Amino acid sequence: MRDSQDTSTLTLNTRWVGGLPLVNAILQRLNVSPLLCQALPPGGRLSHAQALGVLLRNIVLNDRQPIYTHTEWATRAEPALIGLEEGQAGLLNDDRVGRALDRLFNADRASLLTQLVLGAIREFRIDLDQLHNDSTTLTLSGEYRSADGREVHGKPTLEVTYGYNNYVA
Repeated sequence: MRDSQDTSTLTLNTRWVGGLPLVNAILQRLNVSPLLCQALPPGGRLSHAQALGVLLRNIVLNDRQPIYTHTEWATRAEPALIGLEEGQAGLLNDDRVGRALDRLFNADRASLLTQLVLGAIREFRIDLDQLHNDSTTLTLSGEYRSADGREVHGKPTLEVTYGYNNYVA
């Protein structure tokens, strides 16, 4: 005997999952969301940390969608897997992500990165005896005419000059 349930009110929602469970497991072990929440001021209905979390997942998954398409990208994904609640994807426009990036620029990024790296070393038991990171050299290619070292929001920006890296062996 068939169930006599009225199927006219049923809908089918399809959500993209992809590699989000794996990415989220690593982000959780690295404590990324709490670190962003601690470093950034709270937002409105969608926090700056949430907006940057979606951007980060998009980059890590190598989807690299333009910021103005993040609403559509986030709408296709399962909200809980991108750090959002149901209905918040519609709030994720390029202006909101841009404001979140501005808040990240104004944050204490050095402390944020230090906490992230130290947490990764502890969580993944990274042996530093054989690790060498030359963090003194930065190589760029291309033209950066506006990278002239001027202050933005009271902080100096990078100045890109022509020449070679100073490398001492």
